[in-house]
Amino acid sequence: MQILASLLTPFDKSNRVDLARLRAHVLWLAAQGVDGFVPTAIDGEFLFLADREREAVHRTVLDTARGKQVWPFVWDPNPATMAYLVDSARDHGATGVVLSPPVVYPLEDGAIRAAFETISAKGISVRAYHDPSVFASPVSERLYADLRAAGLASGMLDASEDLWRLTRLGRTDPKTVFAMGDRVAAEGRSIEGLGGVVSALVNVWPAFCLRVFRKGEQLDLALVDRVNRVRAAGGHRAMKSLLRMGCRAPLHEPADDALLGLPPSESP
Repeated sequence: MQILASLLTPFDKSNRVDLARLRAHVLWLAAQGVDGFVPTAIDGEFLFLADREREAVHRTVLDTARGKQVWPFVWDPNPATMAYLVDSARDHGATGVVLSPPVVYPLEDGAIRAAFETISAKGISVRAYHDPSVFASPVSERLYADLRAAGLASGMLDASEDLWRLTRLGRTDPKTVFAMGDRVAAEGRSIEGLGGVVSALVNVWPAFCLRVFRKGEQLDLALVDRVNRVRAAGGHRAMKSLLRMGCRAPLHEPADDALLGLPPSESP
């Protein structure tokens, strides 16, 4: 099973994107055995990054993760910015890009399909991103089948945490759908046809996560417990605090007592 990291974005003490820290983090995760990276998605705080910052993050990951998959998340409310991010990712050798429906406004399937037509026309592989907890419009199974049949999507990152949906997709379109989210990945690890996992916890505890996802060790309850503890402590902000990566306002690192009970990061 392939394991992709939903990368966190580090900031320095001056609140600037810390590209040196990002480079070191990618090198470390690659050495631990992670198969690839998804930069500037939800865990990467894309909403709080300028377009040139996102492009710099993508380029840094692409320059560092030689031989590993890199799937930058490129959705942006400005079509010009989205085109800029896609062109840069393609020109710097990205495996492909990840595209979601809009964050706030619901759209009908035809409008979502049009966005995929625009991006796929740029000559790069596109994976859909389905997360009903964040995006106002879903990538329904019917829409996904249409995108695949038309050659507009090469796969999907699915953060629905719906095991039945993942099972159906694994059967109808084997090895193209990745479960996004550590809790559902633990429960659905044995789903036939699942392409892999996009993990946030792997940023902090790669050896532990790889033992669960790749080696099949029976640590599912421990993984779910860790997911719950991280969420209670502040989610990705807690993970960033453990890694000393900083947060950009309006986000902030949780108080030290909120992190009590979390294992220390495996990062050196």
